[in-house]
Formats: sequence, structure tokens, C-alpha cells
Amino acid sequence: MKVRAAFFILAATVLGALFGHFFPEWGVSIKVLGDAFIRLIKMIVIPVIVTTLLVGIAGVGDMKRMGRVGIKTVIWFEAITTLILFVGLAVANIVQPGKGVDLSQLPKADISTIEQNTSIIMDGKTLLLNIIPTNIVDVLAKSDLLAVIFFCVMFGIALVSMGKEAKPLVSMLEIASKASFRLVNLVMAVAPIGVFALMSATIGKYGIGLLIPLLKLVGTAYLGLAILVFGLFPLIALFLKIKIKDVYKMIWDLMIIGASTGSTETVVPQLMQRLEKFGVPKYITSFVIPAGMPLNSDGTTLYLTIAALFIAQAFGVEMSLQQQLIMILFFIVTSKGVAAVPSSSMVILLATATAVGLPAEGVALIIGIDRIIDMARTAVNVMGHVFSSVAVAKWEGVFGKDPSELEAISDIDHTEPKVVTT
Repeated sequence: MKVRAAFFILAATVLGALFGHFFPEWGVSIKVLGDAFIRLIKMIVIPVIVTTLLVGIAGVGDMKRMGRVGIKTVIWFEAITTLILFVGLAVANIVQPGKGVDLSQLPKADISTIEQNTSIIMDGKTLLLNIIPTNIVDVLAKSDLLAVIFFCVMFGIALVSMGKEAKPLVSMLEIASKASFRLVNLVMAVAPIGVFALMSATIGKYGIGLLIPLLKLVGTAYLGLAILVFGLFPLIALFLKIKIKDVYKMIWDLMIIGASTGSTETVVPQLMQRLEKFGVPKYITSFVIPAGMPLNSDGTTLYLTIAALFIAQAFGVEMSLQQQLIMILFFIVTSKGVAAVPSSSMVILLATATAVGLPAEGVALIIGIDRIIDMARTAVNVMGHVFSSVAVAKWEGVFGKDPSELEAISDIDHTEPKVVTT
């Protein structure tokens, strides 16, 4: 069943691209079907994340342990992000995709909205305060993942501190979580239709011709992403003592789905379920993957470095090693916490390019092919979530353990909360 579904989605991707190329007007007109599918996905992502995150935290039953998991998760995110940024730096300097590229024939996109959003990530105080929600209903409606995760962590801590009293609510959340996953299966039944429409609209709107001046950028980005998938990740798998072949087998179809839709959100529920079967405890996946969506996008991280150097090379801006290292530092800071900002990758790219003196019009000229590259980097993001979850589970010493062993450690029925009376 899994293979057949992936085949249908892959076929829909190819057929959609062909349909958009030969019938561009019709391709653009059916985009509404793709938009409807994306809305269905967004409809279920927040319920899945909220319920699984709360159940996972409540299941830990130990705040010290939860703190360890959180700290180890953040350390892994920062380490892997920095490593991948340097991989992107090396690839862009060796291939030099911007050398000799004529950008004069490219249509210049309107980036006024993106420019407005750069102020959000350039203002550190605002970014920090936005993580703390003033209205949980508002951030749920906006799908502001960092704020939602912050609330869920705080609420989960409160549940754990209540001991047995929290069991009825935790039981209800477990039922809601199972229902959310069931809803995911229903939505994914129409995935081929949505994927077909999205690909048709993308190719129909921009056309194959748009790729010609930017083929070196597209090719370099795909080369860098391939180095991650077939070079860096196998080394990480060796370090974690897991078989990379098993990882490929587990998520290859999810990578296709993520690439086709351009959204990691579409595969989060299935990815959590498969990682649990792979040996990662539920309380790890329910924290690491939701946290990783805004904080750990490996494919996007690599693309940002390549795109920035492409702009510099195409416009003849010589960047010294020191300037490139400063750019890396900017990406490390700005690439965190902007998942709720529309076109977040372009916002990060524009903010950093402006900060290091690169021309903003370079970003406007490559927006057209962002969707093409987004397919590959989303697929890589999916694989990145696998390794972050496995790494934290290995670090905690719980990878591959029998669920009954974990229950003995993470049962929330510890002790009754102490009541102080006067």
C-alpha cells in the first residue's frame, strides 16, 4: 500500500509538470485544487502536533529528563545546521554557480512583502517575544509553531506536576492524537490530485524557459542536497550506528510526498509513526520533530548559503573568507524561528543578503525558481528530521528499547503532588 501510494504521487508529479508545460493556462487554473489540498494539510498539522507533543511530555513524567531532551535537541540542531552551512559554502565556492550568468533577461519579482517581513527576524527582541504567545487561540490559528510549542511545553509541565489528577485529560489527548492520525490518512488519499494541481500550476506559471538562465543555481543546489543525502547523512548514520539503507527504505516515499507538495508538514504524522516503529520512543519524536520544523531545516539551510553566494557571484561582488564567515553567522541566527513568516526562506535570504551588502534585487530575480528547488530541499528536510530524532534517542540511551521498558521509566504516576496547608 505504501509503495502504491508513493507511485501515484510520483506519477502525479511528472504528469502535472507535463500538463503545466503543454497547457499552461489550464495548469494555472487548476491551482485551486492544490491550494485546497495544502489547506487540508494545514488543517490537521496543528492538532497532530499539539496532541502528540502534550502526550509525549506527559509521558516523560520527569522534568529533568524533559530538560535533558530539550537541551540535547537544541545542541544537535545547532551543530548540524552549522556543519551544513559550511558544506553549502564549500559547494558554492567550488562550483561557482553565479559566474558568467546573465540575469538581465529574468523577470524581477515584487519583494515588497518579503522586505516587510525581514524586520521581524532582524529585531531580536521582537522575535524572542513572539515565541511567548499572548493568546494561544491566535497562534494556533496562525500556525505559529514556535509559540505553539512553547505553550505545549509549559502546559505539559503543568500536567506532569499534577500526577494522577492529569490522567483523564492525558487519556483524552491520546484519543485526540489517534483521531488526528486517522484524519491524516483520509486527507492523504487525495494527495495525488493536490500534487498534480500544484505541479501544473508551478510549471504553467513560470514555464520551463525560466530555468535556463538559472540552471547553474538549480544544478548546484541539487548537487549540494545530493551530497547531504548520499554523503553527509550516511556518515552521520555510521556515527549513530544505524544502517542508512534502513533509513532510505523507511522514508523514501515520504521524501517524494514532501518534495511534491513542497511542505514537510504533509509527512509529519507518518514520519512520527514510522520513527516509533524504527526504535525512537514517542516522547522523543513528539518533541524533536515539531521543534525541528521551525528550527532544523537541513535542506533549506544548505540552499541559503548557495543562493547567497550565487547572488554575490552573479553581481560581481567579491566576498572574502571573513565576509563569508560573517554571513554564516547571520544564517545561524536568522534561520531560527521564522516558520510562521510567509516565504520564510526568501525572508532569511533577503535579510542576510542585505546585512552583508549583497544586492536585494538578486533575491527578486531567483524567486521564480524557488519552488523548483524547494521540492528537493523539502525532501532533505524530511531526512534531517529522522537523524535528529535518532540522535537524541541514542544520546538518551533509549533508541530501540522495548516500550515496556520505557513505560517503567516514563509513567506519569509518580507521586501525588504535595499540597501545602497553613
